Amino acid sequence: MPKSIAAQYIFTNTSAPIKNGVVTYDDATGEIMEIRQLTAETARTPYYNGVLVPGFANAHCHLELSHLKGLIPPCKSLTEFLYRIVRLQHSRFFNYDDCFAADQAMYDAGINVVGDISNTADSAFVKSRSKIRYCNFIELIGATEERIQLNRDTFHRVSKDFHYNDDNQVFAVPHSPYFVSDAQFDDINAINFGNQSIISIHNQETSAENKLYISHTGSFVDLFAPNVANIKCTGKKSLPSYGHHLAGYDNVLLVHNTYSERDDFEYALQTFRNPFFVLCPKSNLYLEGRLPDVATMMSMHLNVCLGTDSLSSNDTLSILEEMKILVQNFKQLSFENILQMSTINGAKALKLDHEFGTLQVGKKPGLLLLENFDFQEFNICKETTVRRIC
Repeated sequence: MPKSIAAQYIFTNTSAPIKNGVVTYDDATGEIMEIRQLTAETARTPYYNGVLVPGFANAHCHLELSHLKGLIPPCKSLTEFLYRIVRLQHSRFFNYDDCFAADQAMYDAGINVVGDISNTADSAFVKSRSKIRYCNFIELIGATEERIQLNRDTFHRVSKDFHYNDDNQVFAVPHSPYFVSDAQFDDINAINFGNQSIISIHNQETSAENKLYISHTGSFVDLFAPNVANIKCTGKKSLPSYGHHLAGYDNVLLVHNTYSERDDFEYALQTFRNPFFVLCPKSNLYLEGRLPDVATMMSMHLNVCLGTDSLSSNDTLSILEEMKILVQNFKQLSFENILQMSTINGAKALKLDHEFGTLQVGKKPGLLLLENFDFQEFNICKETTVRRIC
């Protein structure tokens, strides 16, 4: 059944904002049927003091860690967090109720598509019943021959459970440069051979990662010596040390980038076909008390996306809350900037922009109403809320 909603502005991500716009959609399927400006014949359409936007894209999440919410306090460094989470994983186990609740909370918060990291198949059952479209990244961690063989077997076993729909995307991905050796990178590429469409990696989330590659010193060596013994000291920062392993992929998702600088961004642009820089601001503050260099990213016109990371390092899986952190800390960000990060850029990174990220007739991208919008500054603010329309 067709339904219509009007608001002060509609942002389609395909054209200029539509003032006093109306969106007509199929209430059963969510398909967009018409987008136009309010006229006399549509004057009785329900009108809201807010802006209408496409559903959000969460380009980086760890849904399967939802049972760890609130168990790890804010940390002084990522290495402290890793030490804590390794210890917790031996005493806290996956919980379906927590996973279902987190999935529903993301949908209620306006998220329609998620790039999700999984180490196991625990979340597959939840995802198979979700209203959210998931792109599944099976994360492999290893630096020894024994672990690499185990990871290969694990991927083939786990990936079967994530093919619950014919159109599902499933990729093997490296966890991070500090726990993945050259041999493991090569094996991941072999697993993905013929499917080298998207790759995702945690990148330069902590200064210790760069130190590991530059001089083989720092907290990774101090706390995880056996795990990093096979990581080569190159005398260079991490991204230019490992980046060549990812050069064959269509889209490369570099996640966090908390300590990435202009030379790293330039390296990515020169090395990768389509680099996407995925930011998880709340998690970065939680783990390192620091935000990425967004100002330089914007000045270089990089493809920036947003993610939430996991409930082990965040108190909510809300893209709107991530948007607020960036707007509060980087005043140069316009609403159009922040909206593209949270919608179309993430959809493009996950190669789902043909379905999500824009409001267009015939698409089912999700339709959100942002209320308590700051029309004076023309941007979101602390009080802004999101309401799902379809």
